[in-house]
Amino acid sequence: MLDESTHSVLHIIKWFVLATIIGVVIGVMDAAFLQLLDGALTLRNQIPLFYLALPFSLYIVALCARKWQKQHRDYTTDAVIHKINEYQSVSLVSVSKAFVLSIVTMVMGGSAGKEAPCADVGAGISSFLGQIFRMSPQDQRKMMICGVSAGFAGVFGVPISGALFGLEVLWVGHIFYEVMFAALVAGITAYQVTSFLGVNYIYHPLAFHPIFSEQFFLKMIVAGIFFGAVSLLFIEINKFTRVVFRFITSRAGLFWTCMTGGVLLVLIGYFFSPLYLGLGMQGIHGALGGEPLSSPFGFLYKMLATSITLAAGGIGGFVTPIFFVGAQAGAMLSDFLQVDSATLAALGLVAVLAGTANTPLAASIMAIELFGAEIAPYATVACVISFLVTGKQSIYPHQRITRTSGKTEIDEDVNRFQYGRRATDKKHYMPHRKTLLGHLKQAAKHLIPHVKDEQK
Repeated sequence: MLDESTHSVLHIIKWFVLATIIGVVIGVMDAAFLQLLDGALTLRNQIPLFYLALPFSLYIVALCARKWQKQHRDYTTDAVIHKINEYQSVSLVSVSKAFVLSIVTMVMGGSAGKEAPCADVGAGISSFLGQIFRMSPQDQRKMMICGVSAGFAGVFGVPISGALFGLEVLWVGHIFYEVMFAALVAGITAYQVTSFLGVNYIYHPLAFHPIFSEQFFLKMIVAGIFFGAVSLLFIEINKFTRVVFRFITSRAGLFWTCMTGGVLLVLIGYFFSPLYLGLGMQGIHGALGGEPLSSPFGFLYKMLATSITLAAGGIGGFVTPIFFVGAQAGAMLSDFLQVDSATLAALGLVAVLAGTANTPLAASIMAIELFGAEIAPYATVACVISFLVTGKQSIYPHQRITRTSGKTEIDEDVNRFQYGRRATDKKHYMPHRKTLLGHLKQAAKHLIPHVKDEQK
C-alpha cells in the first residue's frame, strides 16, 4: 500500500510540473495571439467598408491552408478532437496555419472564433513537448488534452470551465478523470499568465437576485428548450452550408467557392450590419449589457455568416460566434418571457454552447465564472435541457459519444460502452436522429398489423 501511495504522489508531482510548463507556454502563446488580434482589429476598424475585400482574402487564406503543406490540415477544433481521439499528434505547421490564418480571416471580416487557433496551438505545442520528452502515446495524448484546456482557459479567461471543456468536448458521456488534475493545473496557469500579460476578458456580473417561484422556473425550462432549438438550427445550417460549398468546389473550383462565400458575406455586412462579421464582440457585450438589439434576427444572421465563412475557406473556431448567437437569441426571447434581457442573454450564451458542443458541465461552470454564482441553478437547468434537445448532433462531427451519455437509446443486449463517431457511425448501434415524419412512420407500422389482425 505504501508503494502504491508513493507512486500516486510521484504521479501527481510529475503531472503538476508538466501541466505547469504547458500552462505557461500556452498562456504566453494565447496572450501573443490575442494581443496581435486586438491590435489588428483596432487598425481594421479605422477603415470604412473593410469587408469589401473578403472574397479575395478568403481565397488567399484557403490557398495557404489547403495548398501549402497540404498534408498539415489540423487547424480546426474538430481536427484536434479527431487527432486526440486517435492518439495522433498535431504538427507545428498546422499550429502556424491556425495562428496566422485565423487572424487574417477575422481581421478581414470573416465570422469566426478565436478559440480554435488557441486550442490548436495548445494541442500542437503540447504534442511537440511530449515528443521531446519521449513520452508514450497515452501520455502524449494527456499532454494534448492539457494543451486544449489551457488554450481555451487562456483565450476566454475561464480557468475551471476552460479546463473541463477540454475534457468534456472530446467524448460525450465520458470525462477523462485521469487527466482532470493536469488539465485544471494547465488551465489555471494559462489564465494567470494571460492575465499577467494584460489580456482583458468578458466579465458581466449580473444584478440577479431572483425569488424562486414555479413560474420563473418554468420560464427557464422554456428558455432551455428554445436554446436547444437554436443550437440544433446552428448545427444544421452549418452542415447544409458545407455541403453546398463542397458542391461548388467540386463543380467550379476553390476560387469560385471563395468568391461566392465572400460576396454573400459582403451582402450581409452591407445590407444588414457589419456587426455580424468578424468576431462580433460588440454584439455580445451589447446583449449582456441589456442594450436594445439592432435586429431580433441577429442570431440568424450570425449563424449564416459563420457557416459561410468557414465553409468558403476561412479559418477559425465556433465558440465566439456561439456566444454571439446565444446572447442575441436570449435577449430576443426576453420580451416574450418577460425576463430581464441581460439575464436571458447570459443564459443563452452558455446554453447554446452546451447544446452545440455537448458540454453542459463546462457551460454551467462558465456561467458562474462569467456572470456570478446567483445564476448557477438556472444556467445549469438551461444548459442541460439544451444539451438534451440537440440529440446526437454536434457542431464538431468528430466528437465521440458513449451509449451511457443520456443521448442514445440503450439496448440491454449491447455493450453499454460501445461508441462511434457521431456524424458517420452507422454500425455501432447509434441510429440517426429521427425526424417527426420518422416517428409517424414508425407509429403507423405498429398500428397497421393490428388493423390486419382485426380484419382477419
